[in-house]
Amino acid sequence: MGARYIITNAPEEIGFEIDREEANSAEIRAVQNAKNLIMTRMGEIPYDRQRGFDTSLYDLPMGEMQGILMEELDRVMLWEPYVEVVEAEILRTEEDGMVIFQVTIEVADNVE
Repeated sequence: MGARYIITNAPEEIGFEIDREEANSAEIRAVQNAKNLIMTRMGEIPYDRQRGFDTSLYDLPMGEMQGILMEELDRVMLWEPYVEVVEAEILRTEEDGMVIFQVTIEVADNVE
């Protein structure tokens, strides 16, 4: 069982979720890659249009979106083989109504 981290799709500095004293550099890179993947919109990367989060999910009702979220996050994390999504929760910010995902990931012990 690897180390667990909580990341979000909030537009904040990458790497804020990591206690750098406890994690090795490969583990830090894997967490940052996972954060990048959920921040990337599907279709945004030329020649790799399937990479990134499918933003059409934002148009769904919250209950329906919660049901599909884990499946979508599992698909997105295919590009980071050392990370597995453990759970995800949808939060909504009070001030602007922005939809934030709080995603618990597990980084494999054998990350290189």
